[in-house]
Formats: sequence, C-alpha cells, structure tokens
Amino acid sequence: MSGLSGIGADIGEEERNGTLLAAEEINISGGIHGRPIEIISEDAPPFNLSQGATVAEKLISINNVLAIVGPQWDGLSEVVAGISKNRKVPVISPNASTDIESKIDSPYFFTTWPDNEVGIKKLLDFAKKHNWNKIAIIEPANFSFWLYTANLLEKNAKDFGINVVSKEMGTDISIVDYRTLITKSKSKTPDAFFGSYADLECVFLKQTKELKIEIPLLSTESAGTPKALGECPELMNDRLYFATPGQTNGYEKFANSYEKRFGKKSISPSAVTAYNAVLVLADVMNSLVESNIEVTRENIKNGLDSVKFKGGVSMSVIEFDDRGFVITTPEAFEIRVVKDGKFIKAE
Repeated sequence: MSGLSGIGADIGEEERNGTLLAAEEINISGGIHGRPIEIISEDAPPFNLSQGATVAEKLISINNVLAIVGPQWDGLSEVVAGISKNRKVPVISPNASTDIESKIDSPYFFTTWPDNEVGIKKLLDFAKKHNWNKIAIIEPANFSFWLYTANLLEKNAKDFGINVVSKEMGTDISIVDYRTLITKSKSKTPDAFFGSYADLECVFLKQTKELKIEIPLLSTESAGTPKALGECPELMNDRLYFATPGQTNGYEKFANSYEKRFGKKSISPSAVTAYNAVLVLADVMNSLVESNIEVTRENIKNGLDSVKFKGGVSMSVIEFDDRGFVITTPEAFEIRVVKDGKFIKAE
C-alpha cells in the first residue's frame, strides 16, 4: 500500500515499483521454495487516513495477505501500526520514521527506513568540518516529518558544537513563500540553513538569493530529486547538501534493474527500502519453510523479530531492534551535494 494519487504520488509509485521488482526477481529465482510471491497493490494516499485504514482492512480481511509492505510516511503509518497490532498482521513500512514510536507501539510493525537521527548526526558532523557553526532551521510546516527532523537537528546540534540560532516553522505546506521566515532568520547571521523541502528547494533557494543570502542549504534525503535538479541546477550548485541513504552495497545493480524494468531512473530512496522489505520478508518465509514451520502471519512476525538478512541494498545487513526499527549504522547514510548540475557524494 502506497500513495499512488495526491501528494507524494511520485514516491508512492517508486515504493510500489520497488516491491514489484523484488517480487519478480524472487519469483524468477524460484519464489518461496517453488511458490511465487503475489503483490497486490493498493492506493493509500499518505494524508488520507480513512482511505488508508480501509485499504489496510481490505488487504487483511478480503485479500488475506500474509504481510503488508507500506504505508507511506508517518501519519498513515501510525494508523496502520494500530491496525497491525489489533489484527496481528506484520507490516513493514519502507519509510516510517522512529517518531511513530512516540505515538503507538505495535510488535507487528517494522520499518526498513534507516534511522533519520543517524543521518542528521552525519549532516551535523559534515557541517562542523566546514565550520558552519550557526544553523537556522526553516521548515515548510510544523508537523509530521518537518517537525520531526527539525527537532532531531536541534536535539543533536550541541553535541557537535553547533548553535541553532533560530527555528522558523511554516504552518501550511501549500504556502511556498518563505521570505518572511528567511528574513526573520537573516538577522541571526547563520552559516547555513536547514530544512526538508521535497521538490521545493528551488523555490527556497531562489527566495534566499532574492534576499541576498547565499549560504548553504542543509537537508534530508527529501532533497535529492531529479525534478528539483532539473529546475534550478545553477541555484543548487555548491549550496545544497543533504544526508541520504548511501548508494552502496548493490545499489548500482538495483538502479540498473529498476531503470530497465520501469523505463526510468529511481528518484527516491523509498524504492530501495520497499525493495528491501520484500527481500527480508522472502528471507523469513524461506527460513520458515526450511524449518518445516507453517508460513503464517504470526510466524512471519516472529521471524522478523530475529532476522539478520545479509543481502539488502544500501544497507547490507537488515535486522530490527526491539521496537521494529531497522538497526542503522553511520555508514548507512552519506552526504551528497550538487556540483555542475549533478548529485555527487560530498567529501
């Protein structure tokens, strides 16, 4: 279940494609001891919580799925985590953050998305090495992922000798005029800005330039989209730096397979984490069959509790902590920058 319509549909399509690609590759290799994996794809827009809940219940009650890959983003993940707990169905979200743990605890809910706090620390370490010691936070909204990542940066900044000089949070993601927030932050003379803008980096960078501010923009994995790069490469060059899941451990092979299968390049790390979710589910199911244990929802959940899958993309080892979050090492993230109109690894 992923958002195939509305806000975030491009990412939702990537997640669906990642699951399809993994299932197809597994089935070509023989499936689960000769039995193929079947993927049932449903549209679950991340901001339509009622539709998402209906989709989850349909998959569980009508389609009788063994497990769910999805949903997309934290708001809907919180809802589906509650359903997974009540209905005792294993769920692996490809991009739910650890923030949902503060709202609900479900032993059936897992995520293959690497811990964003590890990525934020990597970004702060990078900023410290470049003497960007004063950071101003400007976010499009004061809820969900925007508030979560802003709080993570603020929480960890002091450990790296960095001072958060201001924190300006928008109230509506549909409002893309940040000039008031930028002006408020300007008086604090920051060395860099931080914010998660998805496809709106160009808007933000253009407005900072209009206000004669050309300091670096630090961001999360949401910044690394070809769409934004195609719109304003000259504004991004040597200004946009972001922490994103690393493109190592089989990423190139995955990227080539994805482009060959779907006729376009993958734009989101969620395609990889959705792909990994199916791989780890298949690994657990194979282990159950080999141990003569029935493949049931409960047994899959128990298998996920103790799995240590060696073969993931970007994250070579996938195992979950006692809250169901993938165990994340610093190597799971890397800093990327725009140079000469291209995303490259920053040194």
